[in-house]
Amino acid sequence: MTLYMRMLAILLRQLWSKQAADPLTPQFVFFRAWLHDCDFNFHLTSSRYFALMDLARLDLMFNLGMGKLILKHKWKFVINAQEITYVKEIPPFARFCISSQILGWDEKYFYVEHRVTSNGTLHAVAHVRNAALKDNKVISMWKVFETCGFKNVQASVPEAVDIWKQLLTHKKLVNKPV
Repeated sequence: MTLYMRMLAILLRQLWSKQAADPLTPQFVFFRAWLHDCDFNFHLTSSRYFALMDLARLDLMFNLGMGKLILKHKWKFVINAQEITYVKEIPPFARFCISSQILGWDEKYFYVEHRVTSNGTLHAVAHVRNAALKDNKVISMWKVFETCGFKNVQASVPEAVDIWKQLLTHKKLVNKPV
């Protein structure tokens, strides 16, 4: 239930937010680690990071003006892959920030980096690879971002993302069914 309340707060905040002009600009969302967000070690549980990052990506997409276009074109955004590195735990009741930034896109996916920080301390870094679907078919990211009005944005992915893409391709090759 708490995630629905947080999602509602994010959607309501959009009523007063200005649309970002550049899709590669980081966006920030603040949360607090409540007791129900924590595990038996009394820190933010690992699954909650991913759930809150989902909300941060929702905020990012709405800040880019994609909300109405998603509804209009009946796009669905799905995660294809994600990875996270935990650096330092977040204790109960701590206020923290998730910054979300689109690193770039290629024909099929766009890549988002999430950085979780609190009081200047890095707690986690995650990367997420997303695809856009229409009628259960992947649609071109170039088309999506062009439709959103980002025609002249350079969107090449960083070297670290290229390396991650190679790892994902390798995993796919070595894990083919026999």
